[in-house]
Amino acid sequence: MKKYFAFVSGLLLLTACAQKVGQKTVVDGEATVITWIEDKPEPTLQPHNLYPDVPDSLWIALGLQEGVPSSMSCFLLQTEGKNILLDAGLGAPFSQLIPKLTTLDVKPEELQLIYITHFHPDHIGGLLKDGKVVFPNAEVYINRVEAEAWQKMEGNQSVQAKTVLDAYKQHLHLFEAGDTLPGDVITIAAYGHTPGHTVFQKDSMLVIGDLIHGVALQFEYPEYCPLYDMDAETARESRLRILNYAHENRLTMYGMHLPHPGTLQ
Repeated sequence: MKKYFAFVSGLLLLTACAQKVGQKTVVDGEATVITWIEDKPEPTLQPHNLYPDVPDSLWIALGLQEGVPSSMSCFLLQTEGKNILLDAGLGAPFSQLIPKLTTLDVKPEELQLIYITHFHPDHIGGLLKDGKVVFPNAEVYINRVEAEAWQKMEGNQSVQAKTVLDAYKQHLHLFEAGDTLPGDVITIAAYGHTPGHTVFQKDSMLVIGDLIHGVALQFEYPEYCPLYDMDAETARESRLRILNYAHENRLTMYGMHLPHPGTLQ
Protein backbone atom coordinates (compact mmCIF):
# COMPACT_ATOMS: atom_id res chain seq x y z
CA MET A 1 0.00 0.00 0.00
CA LYS A 2 2.86 2.35 0.81
CA LYS A 3 4.27 2.11 -2.70
CA TYR A 4 0.80 2.38 -4.18
CA PHE A 5 0.48 5.79 -2.55
CA ALA A 6 4.01 7.03 -3.10
CA PHE A 7 2.53 10.37 -4.03
CA VAL A 8 1.85 10.91 -0.32
CA SER A 9 4.77 13.33 -0.27
CA GLY A 10 2.33 15.93 -1.51
CA LEU A 11 0.06 15.23 1.41
CA LEU A 12 -1.26 18.59 2.48
CA LEU A 13 -2.10 21.31 -0.01
CA LEU A 14 -1.26 24.71 1.44
CA THR A 15 -2.79 26.84 -1.29
CA ALA A 16 -4.87 29.99 -1.02
CA CYS A 17 -4.78 32.31 1.96
CA ALA A 18 -6.45 31.72 5.30
CA GLN A 19 -9.11 34.30 6.07
CA LYS A 20 -9.65 33.28 9.70
CA VAL A 21 -8.78 30.37 11.92
CA GLY A 22 -10.83 27.43 10.70
CA GLN A 23 -11.85 29.13 7.48
CA LYS A 24 -10.10 29.05 4.11
CA THR A 25 -11.30 30.01 0.65
CA VAL A 26 -10.00 28.55 -2.60
CA VAL A 27 -10.94 30.04 -5.95
CA ASP A 28 -11.08 27.64 -8.91
CA GLY A 29 -11.07 29.71 -12.07
CA GLU A 30 -13.41 32.69 -12.18
CA ALA A 31 -16.78 31.14 -11.39
CA THR A 32 -16.30 28.75 -8.47
CA VAL A 33 -15.27 29.36 -4.86
CA ILE A 34 -15.06 26.73 -2.11
CA THR A 35 -14.61 27.67 1.54
CA TRP A 36 -13.52 25.28 4.28
CA ILE A 37 -15.55 25.87 7.43
CA GLU A 38 -14.23 24.26 10.60
CA ASP A 39 -17.35 23.58 12.63
CA LYS A 40 -15.48 22.57 15.78
CA PRO A 41 -13.35 25.58 16.74
CA GLU A 42 -10.22 23.78 17.91
CA PRO A 43 -8.09 21.02 16.37
CA THR A 44 -8.90 17.43 17.27
CA LEU A 45 -6.63 14.48 18.03
CA GLN A 46 -8.26 11.13 17.34
CA PRO A 47 -7.33 8.40 19.85
CA HIS A 48 -5.52 5.25 18.80
CA ASN A 49 -8.42 3.05 19.87
CA LEU A 50 -10.47 4.46 16.98
CA TYR A 51 -8.19 2.31 14.77
CA PRO A 52 -7.92 -0.96 16.72
CA ASP A 53 -6.02 -2.85 14.00
CA VAL A 54 -3.07 -0.45 13.86
CA PRO A 55 0.01 -1.81 15.69
CA ASP A 56 1.85 0.37 18.18
CA SER A 57 4.96 0.15 16.03
CA LEU A 58 3.21 1.94 13.18
CA TRP A 59 2.00 4.78 15.43
CA ILE A 60 5.59 5.27 16.50
CA ALA A 61 6.95 5.07 12.95
CA LEU A 62 4.45 7.72 11.83
CA GLY A 63 5.17 9.98 14.81
CA LEU A 64 1.55 9.76 15.93
CA GLN A 65 2.06 8.66 19.53
CA GLU A 66 -0.29 11.39 20.80
CA GLY A 67 -3.10 10.69 18.33
CA VAL A 68 -4.20 11.49 14.79
CA PRO A 69 -4.79 15.16 13.81
CA SER A 70 -8.30 15.76 12.56
CA SER A 71 -11.09 18.33 12.33
CA MET A 72 -14.87 18.55 12.19
CA SER A 73 -15.72 20.55 9.11
CA CYS A 74 -18.03 21.31 6.21
CA PHE A 75 -17.72 23.35 3.01
CA LEU A 76 -19.52 26.16 1.23
CA LEU A 77 -19.41 25.87 -2.56
CA GLN A 78 -20.35 29.00 -4.48
CA THR A 79 -20.83 28.42 -8.18
CA GLU A 80 -23.16 29.51 -10.97
CA GLY A 81 -24.81 31.99 -8.62
CA LYS A 82 -25.65 29.27 -6.10
CA ASN A 83 -24.67 28.85 -2.44
CA ILE A 84 -24.25 25.12 -1.80
CA LEU A 85 -23.54 23.80 1.69
CA LEU A 86 -21.74 20.46 1.75
CA ASP A 87 -22.74 18.85 5.08
CA ALA A 88 -24.01 20.84 8.04
CA GLY A 89 -21.74 20.04 10.97
CA LEU A 90 -22.72 18.81 14.41
CA GLY A 91 -25.06 21.57 15.53
CA ALA A 92 -23.47 21.58 19.00
CA PRO A 93 -23.20 24.67 21.23
CA PHE A 94 -19.60 25.10 20.05
CA SER A 95 -20.46 24.79 16.36
CA GLN A 96 -19.14 27.59 14.16
CA LEU A 97 -21.10 26.93 10.96
CA ILE A 98 -23.66 29.73 11.27
CA PRO A 99 -21.20 32.42 12.47
CA LYS A 100 -18.81 31.56 9.65
CA LEU A 101 -21.56 31.56 7.04
CA THR A 102 -22.48 35.00 8.34
CA THR A 103 -18.92 36.25 7.76
CA LEU A 104 -19.35 35.07 4.17
CA ASP A 105 -22.58 37.10 3.86
CA VAL A 106 -24.70 33.96 3.65
CA LYS A 107 -27.70 33.98 5.98
CA PRO A 108 -29.37 30.64 6.83
CA GLU A 109 -32.57 31.65 5.06
CA GLU A 110 -30.58 32.57 1.93
CA LEU A 111 -28.88 29.21 1.54
CA GLN A 112 -30.21 27.54 -1.59
CA LEU A 113 -28.82 24.01 -1.66
CA ILE A 114 -27.47 21.45 0.81
CA TYR A 115 -25.69 18.30 -0.32
CA ILE A 116 -25.23 15.66 2.40
CA THR A 117 -22.44 13.07 2.20
CA HIS A 118 -24.02 10.80 4.83
CA PHE A 119 -26.21 10.76 7.92
CA HIS A 120 -23.74 10.65 10.81
CA PRO A 121 -24.56 13.26 13.49
CA ASP A 122 -21.53 15.48 12.82
CA HIS A 123 -22.77 15.96 9.26
CA ILE A 124 -26.49 16.56 9.77
CA GLY A 125 -26.77 17.92 13.31
CA GLY A 126 -26.56 21.50 12.10
CA LEU A 127 -29.69 21.11 9.98
CA LEU A 128 -31.90 21.46 13.07
CA LYS A 129 -31.85 23.64 16.16
CA ASP A 130 -34.23 22.91 19.03
CA GLY A 131 -36.08 20.62 16.64
CA LYS A 132 -36.63 23.37 14.07
CA VAL A 133 -35.30 23.70 10.53
CA VAL A 134 -32.21 25.94 10.34
CA PHE A 135 -32.22 26.42 6.56
CA PRO A 136 -35.91 26.92 5.67
CA ASN A 137 -35.45 27.69 1.99
CA ALA A 138 -32.75 25.18 1.11
CA GLU A 139 -33.29 22.16 -1.10
CA VAL A 140 -31.61 19.16 0.52
CA TYR A 141 -30.03 16.38 -1.54
CA ILE A 142 -29.12 12.94 -0.21
CA ASN A 143 -28.26 9.63 -1.84
CA ARG A 144 -31.35 7.42 -2.05
CA VAL A 145 -29.38 4.42 -0.75
CA GLU A 146 -28.35 6.40 2.33
CA ALA A 147 -31.82 7.76 3.06
CA GLU A 148 -33.56 4.42 2.68
CA ALA A 149 -30.96 2.58 4.76
CA TRP A 150 -31.30 4.94 7.74
CA GLN A 151 -35.08 4.88 7.50
CA LYS A 152 -34.95 1.10 7.91
CA MET A 153 -32.49 1.14 10.82
CA GLU A 154 -33.74 0.54 14.32
CA GLY A 155 -32.47 1.93 17.59
CA ASN A 156 -31.20 5.29 18.74
CA GLN A 157 -28.57 5.71 16.03
CA SER A 158 -31.22 6.35 13.37
CA VAL A 159 -33.46 8.76 15.31
CA GLN A 160 -31.66 11.94 14.24
CA ALA A 161 -31.55 10.91 10.57
CA LYS A 162 -35.27 10.13 10.56
CA THR A 163 -36.02 13.45 12.26
CA VAL A 164 -34.03 15.38 9.65
CA LEU A 165 -35.70 13.51 6.79
CA ASP A 166 -39.11 14.36 8.17
CA ALA A 167 -38.28 18.00 8.94
CA TYR A 168 -37.02 18.66 5.40
CA LYS A 169 -39.46 16.38 3.57
CA GLN A 170 -40.94 19.25 1.55
CA HIS A 171 -37.46 20.16 0.29
CA LEU A 172 -35.91 16.70 0.09
CA HIS A 173 -34.41 15.27 -3.11
CA LEU A 174 -33.09 11.71 -3.36
CA PHE A 175 -30.47 11.10 -6.02
CA GLU A 176 -28.75 8.05 -7.49
CA ALA A 177 -24.96 7.76 -7.48
CA GLY A 178 -23.71 9.17 -10.77
CA ASP A 179 -26.39 11.85 -10.99
CA THR A 180 -25.37 15.46 -11.62
CA LEU A 181 -26.87 17.94 -9.16
CA PRO A 182 -27.53 21.68 -9.59
CA GLY A 183 -24.28 23.57 -10.03
CA ASP A 184 -22.91 20.73 -12.21
CA VAL A 185 -21.86 18.76 -9.13
CA ILE A 186 -21.30 15.07 -9.88
CA THR A 187 -22.20 12.45 -7.27
CA ILE A 188 -19.90 9.44 -6.80
CA ALA A 189 -20.62 6.38 -4.69
CA ALA A 190 -18.15 5.85 -1.84
CA TYR A 191 -20.11 3.33 0.18
CA GLY A 192 -18.96 1.54 3.31
CA HIS A 193 -18.47 4.29 5.84
CA THR A 194 -22.26 4.35 5.77
CA PRO A 195 -24.56 2.48 3.35
CA GLY A 196 -24.86 5.38 0.90
CA HIS A 197 -21.85 7.57 1.70
CA THR A 198 -21.27 9.86 -1.29
CA VAL A 199 -18.51 12.14 -2.51
CA PHE A 200 -19.13 15.19 -4.69
CA GLN A 201 -17.07 16.44 -7.63
CA LYS A 202 -17.11 19.93 -9.10
CA ASP A 203 -14.49 20.35 -11.83
CA SER A 204 -11.10 19.65 -10.18
CA MET A 205 -12.55 19.66 -6.65
CA LEU A 206 -13.57 16.45 -4.90
CA VAL A 207 -15.39 16.71 -1.58
CA ILE A 208 -14.73 13.35 0.04
CA GLY A 209 -16.84 13.47 3.21
CA ASP A 210 -15.55 10.82 5.62
CA LEU A 211 -13.63 8.77 3.08
CA ILE A 212 -10.58 9.61 5.20
CA HIS A 213 -10.88 10.12 8.95
CA GLY A 214 -7.22 10.25 9.93
CA VAL A 215 -5.19 11.45 6.97
CA ALA A 216 -1.80 11.11 8.67
CA LEU A 217 -2.52 7.38 8.87
CA GLN A 218 -4.99 6.51 6.12
CA PHE A 219 -3.54 8.38 3.17
CA GLU A 220 -0.43 6.23 3.29
CA TYR A 221 -2.15 3.19 4.79
CA PRO A 222 -5.73 3.28 3.45
CA GLU A 223 -6.32 -0.32 4.46
CA TYR A 224 -6.88 0.76 8.08
CA CYS A 225 -10.47 1.60 8.98
CA PRO A 226 -11.83 3.58 11.92
CA LEU A 227 -14.57 2.07 14.02
CA TYR A 228 -16.98 4.54 12.43
CA ASP A 229 -16.86 2.64 9.11
CA MET A 230 -20.08 0.63 9.19
CA ASP A 231 -18.87 -1.84 6.52
CA ALA A 232 -15.09 -1.90 6.78
CA GLU A 233 -14.42 -4.03 3.70
CA THR A 234 -16.57 -1.86 1.44
CA ALA A 235 -15.18 1.33 2.99
CA ARG A 236 -11.63 0.14 2.33
CA GLU A 237 -12.43 -0.58 -1.32
CA SER A 238 -14.08 2.82 -1.71
CA ARG A 239 -11.10 4.58 -0.15
CA LEU A 240 -8.63 2.88 -2.50
CA ARG A 241 -10.81 3.53 -5.54
CA ILE A 242 -11.48 7.20 -4.81
CA LEU A 243 -7.89 7.99 -3.84
CA ASN A 244 -6.70 6.42 -7.07
CA TYR A 245 -9.35 8.32 -9.06
CA ALA A 246 -8.31 11.61 -7.48
CA HIS A 247 -4.64 10.93 -8.19
CA GLU A 248 -5.18 9.90 -11.81
CA ASN A 249 -7.35 12.95 -12.50
CA ARG A 250 -5.24 15.44 -10.52
CA LEU A 251 -8.12 16.38 -8.26
CA THR A 252 -7.87 18.33 -5.03
CA MET A 253 -9.69 16.58 -2.20
CA TYR A 254 -11.66 18.41 0.47
CA GLY A 255 -12.48 16.36 3.56
CA MET A 256 -14.70 16.85 6.58
CA HIS A 257 -12.07 15.45 8.95
CA LEU A 258 -8.90 16.69 7.31
CA PRO A 259 -6.87 19.01 9.57
CA HIS A 260 -6.03 22.56 8.54
CA PRO A 261 -6.38 23.59 5.74
CA GLY A 262 -8.92 20.85 4.98
CA THR A 263 -7.45 19.82 1.63
CA LEU A 264 -5.35 17.10 0.01
CA GLN A 265 -3.72 16.92 -3.38
